[in-house]
Amino acid sequence: MTLPRLRRLSQIVFLALCTLHVCNTEYRGSFPSGGEARLPFPVRLLFSFDPLAAIANAIATGALYQGFLWSLLILIPTLFLGRFFCGWMCPLGTLHHFFGNLPSEKKRGLQRIAANRYKPWQTLKYYLLIALLVSALFGSALVGILHPIAVFVRALALSILPAVHYALAALMHVSVLTPHQPYFRQSVVLGLLFVLILALNLRITRFWCRALCPLGALLGLVSRWSILELEKHASHCGECNRCLLHCQGGDDPIPGALWRKAECQLCMNCVADCPEGGLQFRFSCGTSTTRKSPDLKRRRVLTSLAAGAVAVPVLRASTGLSAQPNDRLIRPPAALSENDFLARCIRCANCMKVCPNNALQPAFSQAGWEGLWTPVLVPRVGYCETGCTLCGQVCPTGAIWQFTSKEKGWASVEEAAKPIRIGTAFYDRGRCLPWAMATECIVCEEWCPTSPKAIYLRAAEVPDPSGNSKQVRQPYVDPARCVGCGACEFACPVRDRPAIYVTSVGESRSNTNQFLLRRPAKPAAYFPESNEVPGWIKSGGTRVFDAGDLWKYVDGDAERYLQAGVQQTFTANYRYQNRLDAVADVHIMSAVKGTVTLFESEYAAGSRPIPLGDTGRSYGQSLTFRKNRFFVRMVAYEDSAELEAALMSLGRGIAARLPDEGR
Repeated sequence: MTLPRLRRLSQIVFLALCTLHVCNTEYRGSFPSGGEARLPFPVRLLFSFDPLAAIANAIATGALYQGFLWSLLILIPTLFLGRFFCGWMCPLGTLHHFFGNLPSEKKRGLQRIAANRYKPWQTLKYYLLIALLVSALFGSALVGILHPIAVFVRALALSILPAVHYALAALMHVSVLTPHQPYFRQSVVLGLLFVLILALNLRITRFWCRALCPLGALLGLVSRWSILELEKHASHCGECNRCLLHCQGGDDPIPGALWRKAECQLCMNCVADCPEGGLQFRFSCGTSTTRKSPDLKRRRVLTSLAAGAVAVPVLRASTGLSAQPNDRLIRPPAALSENDFLARCIRCANCMKVCPNNALQPAFSQAGWEGLWTPVLVPRVGYCETGCTLCGQVCPTGAIWQFTSKEKGWASVEEAAKPIRIGTAFYDRGRCLPWAMATECIVCEEWCPTSPKAIYLRAAEVPDPSGNSKQVRQPYVDPARCVGCGACEFACPVRDRPAIYVTSVGESRSNTNQFLLRRPAKPAAYFPESNEVPGWIKSGGTRVFDAGDLWKYVDGDAERYLQAGVQQTFTANYRYQNRLDAVADVHIMSAVKGTVTLFESEYAAGSRPIPLGDTGRSYGQSLTFRKNRFFVRMVAYEDSAELEAALMSLGRGIAARLPDEGR
């Protein structure tokens, strides 16, 4: 089998796998009452292999999110082979390859050969990459708008597959791809944009890959160090130019010109098309006919840096994010606070595709221009299922944390320690049938899924059109129990503009978007004050992190705590005898089982048991112990002969302050 045939087989296989991946990003079962609904395979895996998403996420958040280490399987081979991913694996690149080979009036004979020569505008993708990575440095994942895999999944999931499902269902009178017909806002726009970038191939082969793709630009820069290079034998060249006829990258394989390594997508067409055998790929340390780096201009690089630096401040200086936020900007449950969410979300559409009730839709103006195509919950289209945690399972970047139905807490709001709220429902009494028209209607109360229900009814005497007294039950919302799921708005029979609607106010992810008056929380007195424990001085105040923002403190390990049921984390710094610095963390778990899980997940090698709390371990320079629902860790920054005894004394001081009943 020749290399071009092997490459075509690889492209078909990976395109099929990616398409099946998108088609199967769906939960087809019922939601268990006592367990978790899980997808049969890790949907996040497709983006876990992506080096651009990994690098942009790490720059924006200051840490590499779990799973992104898989991206080294793409990045490291690129150091040796060049842009093999673009020519052999990328699903969007495969579609461009296919459409680029279709016959076209604009690409015939000499025109096609001339079009496949290198053009200076091919450096545009490098400038775009620079601007997007700088915007990530300012805390925005704008890279997701042009990310090739996100473009492929977004168009397929939100436009093409829903249209295909509708057509097949109309012809066969049965649901084929999904149990229910999905509907998405901007489906037409996303579909037309996708068709447009594919149609550009009829004019210029793989225009997207050559000029716009930021992932291709990243891999092109990395391929500078690859040792697989194209050898040109000018003595064998008959100047037929057939090597340019099917060139995908516009990298000048023709003898007499410098071969541009950063542009080559390793399609191998030039080698196969050369009738004289004058071209060969070999492992080499560099040849005189190779240009290793892209031809970037310093002034344009500086312009790209400036554009990336200016973009985020300009976008966030407009109203919509902090000032006058959109009340209908309802994010999925377990979404991070808005700034952190925009730093992580790459608009991959996984959460929208997997949502069983079609509730998550691509944003247009709700989140401002920066939030284009990020997920928002639209209750009029669908509502958030009580026991569903799928959006957290499929999010590849941590914009939506993995959470459990117990942590979500909607099945039993009063028993949940802190249910995840995404908004609050309000009534428009002028449109509500029992309030405005003396007509009985209890649909919203029947649909309310929380336990106890957030919507309750009260009987009232109202006059009917004849002036006689009539008794109807009028609905009210208990804001302390409402979680903003949207079921009431979805089911409201007033279809044009519902009499009950959900806004984002009261959402758990925001400390400012609240409306219920609460007593200010007092700092937990879990830490001894200065000199309360001999020799120890407390440095500064106590910092507090909720489960939703714990990643800001322990980003690389936050998920382990979340899975164990952490509710809050308190941390304080100490100094011992003005010589040794240490930090003490107190994690409050939802149940004692969580502290046991955390304690047992710690490495026991090199430790010894200590009599602190229910059980503890000392590692010399650090120690951990658990007591009821509290898990405590103390770490010193320097070693000393008396350190272990000093940490033990501080640990006893903390243990004495922890309540026996867990609060």
